[in-house]
Amino acid sequence: MIFGFVGIKMLSSLFLPLPESPAGFEELKNSGSYFVDKTEYIKTVFTDSATVLLFTRPRRFGKTLLMTMFESFLKINKDKPFDTSLQEKYFKGTRILEDTEFCKKFMGQYPVIEISLKDVDGKTYDDAYKMFASTVSSVASKFKYLLDSNRLDEKEKGGISRISDIAFLREQENSDYLKNSLRILASALYREYGKYPVLLIDEYDVPLANASYHDTTNKKLYSNDKSFVADYHENMVTLIKGFFGILKDKNTLTRTVLTGCLKVAKNSLFTGVNNFSVNSVTDNERKYTGIIGFTKEETQKFLKDYELDDYATIVKEHYDGYRFFDKEMFCPWDVVKFVRKNFDFKQNRELQKIVAGNYWAGSTSDKSLSDYIGYLTDKDNQRMQDLIDGKSISFKLNESMNYDTLSEHNSDDFWSLLLHTGYLTVDFEKTDENELTKDSSSDKNIFARIPNLEIKECFTNNIQNRFNTEVVPNNIADTLANSLFEGKADTASDTIFELLQRYISIRDTATKAPFENYYHGFLNGLFSNCSKGFFSEYHSNCEAGDGYADIVFKSKREDKAVIIEIKAASAGADLITLSENAVAQIDRKNYAEPFVQSRMISSIYTYGIAFSGKNCFITCKKIK
Repeated sequence: MIFGFVGIKMLSSLFLPLPESPAGFEELKNSGSYFVDKTEYIKTVFTDSATVLLFTRPRRFGKTLLMTMFESFLKINKDKPFDTSLQEKYFKGTRILEDTEFCKKFMGQYPVIEISLKDVDGKTYDDAYKMFASTVSSVASKFKYLLDSNRLDEKEKGGISRISDIAFLREQENSDYLKNSLRILASALYREYGKYPVLLIDEYDVPLANASYHDTTNKKLYSNDKSFVADYHENMVTLIKGFFGILKDKNTLTRTVLTGCLKVAKNSLFTGVNNFSVNSVTDNERKYTGIIGFTKEETQKFLKDYELDDYATIVKEHYDGYRFFDKEMFCPWDVVKFVRKNFDFKQNRELQKIVAGNYWAGSTSDKSLSDYIGYLTDKDNQRMQDLIDGKSISFKLNESMNYDTLSEHNSDDFWSLLLHTGYLTVDFEKTDENELTKDSSSDKNIFARIPNLEIKECFTNNIQNRFNTEVVPNNIADTLANSLFEGKADTASDTIFELLQRYISIRDTATKAPFENYYHGFLNGLFSNCSKGFFSEYHSNCEAGDGYADIVFKSKREDKAVIIEIKAASAGADLITLSENAVAQIDRKNYAEPFVQSRMISSIYTYGIAFSGKNCFITCKKIK
């Protein structure tokens, strides 16, 4: 892969342009932007014994650029068939041109069909179908020049005309043309050039991911409508199966390369596809580990080229940590964004402004992930906490996972999803290599961890944001606080219990913090959603009496005060006694003393809140 972006003007001509946004290969080369030369992988891929290859990596790792590079290197010049002057221009100075024998055989020698499904989405199947049809029609239109060919018969030209007609293709009654569009193009290209084309499909699984998400959403939306049938995902699978049907045909394609995020079960989409190979983030095949993403060495050179190598440690902490078997990998999107953001600061000696921002947030799709929140077990909650604390967790890797089964909220599916979407990375130091070599039908017990600080922040914020969307609209935070001001322990307990069933809480403190902070962070996050100006004072870990109270807050008029002491225990603990001990601690350490002496405060309620898993019990004592 050549990795780079559309450029912006730099301060000095000594530096190549840096990115505004990701670009295709030829756009990158035309702009003269910085690139990382991975062109040797062209030979690795197109001499592989497998004729259908799928590469799965997290989004923002450069899969699209990889595919456009393949297309640029292989494609026949339609104006001058088999002339390679364009490839010689675009690939000048790259390593692949050093292999003259391979270039003679492959460079500019094949018709190429390249299609990206990353934009196929819609709230309904009908909307998604139209987007799919528009995408295919746009690709087919690139080959309308074949309508002037003397080698094609009228039937073949008619097929190209049909699939190039966006209005025609968007009508579902013409779905057979959409499903067979790749066959139509492949047949016409073979007739024209006497060579079976190369097929490149980027982000093949995005339509399935979106369909699954919308099905789940619609199930909730129409839960009271007995006539509603959630068939969006099923219909999309049927459509894509038909679209991919060409992969099962003999003597139709030279080679097919697909990229995606998930390794969708072979028996669902790729049944009958022969000579099929998958390379994922868990594979231990060295020849492909560095094909997508920046290696440590590439990242270091990139930083040095822009005089930011002094910040290599910061970049490593925030954007490194991924391991694709034998290689330490950085997310290219983050590294390039960091350089672009901070280059001017370094050149202007404004070093205090150089920061490692979070560029992952909002740049990736995690719809399926968010739907899991609230369905996990106490064991999973502890796994979540271990991850936040910098530990590795173990689980059974599900390599037969399909997007339609995600709605079942299986625990192993959740962790497998996090791994494939880039929220986790395999801990190869702890994972037995023999586990990774098992057949995909066997359980693979692996260890995984959060790769870096950026993802840790996204991890926690994703959960917090999901929580906020549920809390704020219903004024649950205000209701809870008011019940505590009034001494209504039962109401408060019921409210917290309901939230615990839907929210995975996380600690808001350091790795070695007491276990109570697991729930301390939960309550802090909850009360942060109270209406603006709801509290006159709010303190966490507040110095009071002879120690530190967990949470203390006063009403808007400063006439009421609440003191909370939090306790946590393992499953089966006596929560009543634990909460009573918490209230006793408030008394013993005089946490309420500052408020007792205040003439403004007319009522003081103290609460001991005991937690265990997703259960809680509250003991209340009014002391003024």
